[in-house]
Amino acid sequence: MKHRMIVSAVAICALLVGVAAEDVWGDVGDELVFTDVTATAGVGLVGDLTESVAWGDYDDDGDQDLYLTNDGVNRLFRNDGSDVFTDVTAVTGVGHPGWGVGAAFGDLNNDGYLDLYVVNISGGIDALYRNRGPIGPGGEYFFTDLAEFVGITVERSSRGMALLDYNRDGALDIYVMAVGENILYHNLGTMPFVDVAASLGVNVANIGVGVVCSDVDDNGWIDIYTGNRSGTMSSLFMNDHAAFTDMAAAAGVTAAGLGMGVMSFDFDNDLDFDLYWTTWPGGPDPEPNRLYENVGGVSFVDVAGASGTADTTGWGISCNAGDVNNDGWQDFFVTNGFSSETTANVLFVNQGTEVFADFTAALGGAAFDGRGVAFADYNNDGKLDLVVTADAGESTRLWRNDTASGNHWITLNLIGTVSNRSAIGARLEVATPLATTVQEVSGGAGRGSQNSLPVEFGLGAATTIDEIVVRWPNGGLQMLQDVTVDQVLTITEPLWGDLNCDGAIDGLDAAPFVTALLDPTAYRAAYPDCDINSANLNADRVIDVGDADSFVQCLLAGACP
Repeated sequence: MKHRMIVSAVAICALLVGVAAEDVWGDVGDELVFTDVTATAGVGLVGDLTESVAWGDYDDDGDQDLYLTNDGVNRLFRNDGSDVFTDVTAVTGVGHPGWGVGAAFGDLNNDGYLDLYVVNISGGIDALYRNRGPIGPGGEYFFTDLAEFVGITVERSSRGMALLDYNRDGALDIYVMAVGENILYHNLGTMPFVDVAASLGVNVANIGVGVVCSDVDDNGWIDIYTGNRSGTMSSLFMNDHAAFTDMAAAAGVTAAGLGMGVMSFDFDNDLDFDLYWTTWPGGPDPEPNRLYENVGGVSFVDVAGASGTADTTGWGISCNAGDVNNDGWQDFFVTNGFSSETTANVLFVNQGTEVFADFTAALGGAAFDGRGVAFADYNNDGKLDLVVTADAGESTRLWRNDTASGNHWITLNLIGTVSNRSAIGARLEVATPLATTVQEVSGGAGRGSQNSLPVEFGLGAATTIDEIVVRWPNGGLQMLQDVTVDQVLTITEPLWGDLNCDGAIDGLDAAPFVTALLDPTAYRAAYPDCDINSANLNADRVIDVGDADSFVQCLLAGACP
C-alpha cells in the first residue's frame, strides 16, 4: 500500500524501536471529551426537519456563525461567545422559506463580506444572498437575495452544492447537484453568473445529491466528485486547465447505488486527497460506504472494509472530516438517517495505522436521524467542535470539544487578493519535525454542508512548525518558516510581482526583484513589510532565474497571471 508520509529521522527511529504511535505523533483519541451545549446555544430546532449546515463568520468578528437549512424557514445564528448563539435570521434577511438542503458561505464578489448560497429542493430557483455588511456604524449585517438578478435562474430540484474557482480567475463559481442535469454557474466577475455545465461536460443528468470540489491529482486545478442517488456511478470530473473529463471508471471510483454525501481528505497523510462516499441500501441487502485511497496517477482503491469505515448498516446521508484530537490524523463523522432500519451516526477516529475506530460514545451516543454535519472551532480554543442536524422531532446537536490531549495545533485563516478572497480551493501543507500534512480550504462537502473556512491542523506532540506552504487557488505559492504553534494565523496572499509593496507592478519593482533573486537576506532587511514569496512567480518553491522571464511578462502586462 502506498505510504509517502514525510517523517523525521527521530520519528522513524522511534517506530523502529517499537514506540507506540501516540508517543511519536500525540494522543490518538483514547480520552476524547465532548460536551453537548445545544441547550445553552439555542440551536436545537426540535420542531424542524433541519437538513444541512454551514459555518461562516458572516459578521467578521473572528468567530464562526452557524447557518441551518430547513424544510421551512432557514436559520442564521450569530455566535455571541460563551456557547451562546443568537437567532438573527429576521434582521439579516436570510430566512429562505423553501426546503433548503444545502448551503455554503463564500465571498462571491470579493468585497470582503461572506455571501451565502442556498439550494432549494422544493422547486423554484435557489437563493444567493449578497452580504451588504453592517447597516450603519455598529449595525447588524444585512443580506439581499440577488439570485434572479444575477443569473441564478435554473428552476430545478437542487440537492447539494459546493463553491469552487474552476478556472482560476479569482471569482468563485457554484456547482449545484440537482434532479436532472447538474449546474455549474460560472461567475463572470462581480456576481453575474451563467450556467456553463453543458459546455464543460459536467451536466450529467441524475438524481444528484452530494458534491465536493478538490484537487485530487495535485495539478493546481480543482476537480469535482459527485454523489448520485440514482443507481448509476458517481462522477469524478478531472480538471485540466478548466476542461473536464469524467474519469470515475478509469480511476476505480466505481461505486454505484443510492449515493449521498461525499468528501475529500488525506486520511493516510501521504499528501494526496482520498475520497469518501456514503450511500443508502439499494435493495434488500446492506450497502457499504466507500473509502477510496488515492494511490497516485488518478487511481483509487477502496479500503473501506480494511479501514473499518464501511458502515454497512447505516443509511449514509452526509459526512465531513476534521482532526478532533489534534493528533495530526484526520477523523470524520458520518450521518445516518431517513430509515428506522439504519444504525446510528458514527464518529470515526483515525488510529494512525490506516484504520479507524468508532468513538461515537465520546459524544454520549448519536442514535438519532442525522442529516448534515460540519466541524468548526466556534470558541477559538484550538479544538474542533461538531454540529449535526436532525429530522423533525429530533434536536440538532452542537458538541463542544473539551478534549485535553496536550496535542498542539494551528488554525490558518486565508485572505485572497489575486485569488478569490475566501481562498476556497487553496492547498495547505504544514511541516513539523514529526510530519507534513495537507488540507484544503473547502467550499462544501458531504451533502450540502460546509466546515469553517479557517482550516485547523492538529500537530500532535510537535512544538514547532518548520514550514507552511500555501498554494493559492490561482496557483501562486507562498511559504512561511518557523511558525509558532497553538495560534490562529491569518495569511494574506501577496500581490505577485509587487516586490516593493506599493500595490502596483511596474518598473519600480525591478531593483527589489533582483535583490530578492541574488540576496534574499538583504531583500528582507530592505523591505521588512513585504513578502519575498511575491518573487516566486513560477511557483516552484525557489526564487531563481526561472522567475526572471515571468517577472518580465508581469512588467509588460502590469499584472501577473
